[in-house]
Order: sequence, then structure tokens, then C-alpha cells
Amino acid sequence: MKIILSTFPPMRFKKQVLLILHLLSIVLLGLGLCKDILQIDISAHFIVEIKLFNENRSILGVLQSLWQSANYLPYMLILTFGVIVPVLKWIIITYLLLAKNPPIYYYKFIGAISKWAMADVFAISIFVAYLGANAMDNTRAIIMNGFYFFTSYVLLSAFITHLLVKINRSNF
Repeated sequence: MKIILSTFPPMRFKKQVLLILHLLSIVLLGLGLCKDILQIDISAHFIVEIKLFNENRSILGVLQSLWQSANYLPYMLILTFGVIVPVLKWIIITYLLLAKNPPIYYYKFIGAISKWAMADVFAISIFVAYLGANAMDNTRAIIMNGFYFFTSYVLLSAFITHLLVKINRSNF
């Protein structure tokens, strides 16, 4: 990583590259939240195959279902760590990339909030649900595009945060 940072031209160029990647990350987050992440099919095989259950869900769709079924704790956890924290993190990183001399505590806050962002946990939990559903004979799970968008956001956001904090440390 040090080689990459030291071969870049001045700070302004580094921030411009990070800003472009950062704009891409919000697109990936939006698609990851709105697009279906998992499709589950449950069927029974008698003489013919009978579909008992077929459902596609996005993260926002899961939030809606949790709210409607009065499952408020998981709703709040997913809303907070899957939506609010990533959006807040995105806003602060945007500020850090556009401001001339932002206060140092914003960098510290981004470092801390990144540790609490559970986006990676959601990506892993979807994968575990996928494996668990495919383990049953009459159940089939398919990972949908939303999973890949959300996972891409998680990885790109972590990369951007790491580089941003590293660039900030090299300036002081």
C-alpha cells in the first residue's frame, strides 16, 4: 500500500482518485440496499413439483417486513448498522475529501465508525443463509445481484477509508 501512495502525484490527485472511488461506492451501496440480495424457493415433490414458497428480498424489503411484523430490535440493528452508519460514513468521507483542512477528529471518527459498521457482517450472514438454505433438499437459495453490489460497497468503502486515514497520517 505504501508503494501505491508514494507513487501517486500530489495530495490533490490522491483525493481526486479517492473521490471518484467514493462516488462509485455510494452507487454500489444504493444498489446493494435496493436490489434483491437473496431468493429462496421452497418446494415439495410429490407426483409433481409444487412450489410452496418463493421470495426475493432486498435489504430495504427485509426492513419493511421486520417493521410490519413488529420485530423492532432486528429492524433497528439492520437500519442502524446497514443503512444509517454507511450513509453517515459516506457523508463524512465526502466532507473529508472536499474540505481544504478538515479537523483531525473527523478522521478519527471515520476510523472508529468503520469498526462499528456491520456491512461486512451482513454480507457474510447472507452467504451463511444461502449455504444453510441450500443444505435442505426441498429448499433452494440463490444469491442475487444486490448481494454482490453490497459486498462490493463494503470492500470499496473499507479500501477508501484505509487510504484516506493513511493519507491523513502522512500529512501530519
